[in-house]
Amino acid sequence: MRLIHLIMAVFVAALLLAISRHEIGRIMLVVFFTGLGEFIFGAVAIMTLFQTLGAIGHANRLSAYVQAVAATAIVLLVATATMNGILWLGWWLLGVVAPY
Repeated sequence: MRLIHLIMAVFVAALLLAISRHEIGRIMLVVFFTGLGEFIFGAVAIMTLFQTLGAIGHANRLSAYVQAVAATAIVLLVATATMNGILWLGWWLLGVVAPY
């Protein structure tokens, strides 16, 4: 890790701490990072889903077809559970940050 990376990490940490001083800043940070997490995991889930759908198209035996369909179902279940978990965590954090 170079010195510029350390300086940048300290700058970002200081910026986040300065934003989180006020209640609206804390709400904004929770919403932003929840949305960022949803976007990242959603993009990863879509890319993985396309790979598993491609495996269905490339299947030439019944066992390969069943394996590809099972992989598609697992990707859908894990992605749904992960994104729901992130959304639940964001709602919970909003309730902790701004208890109205």
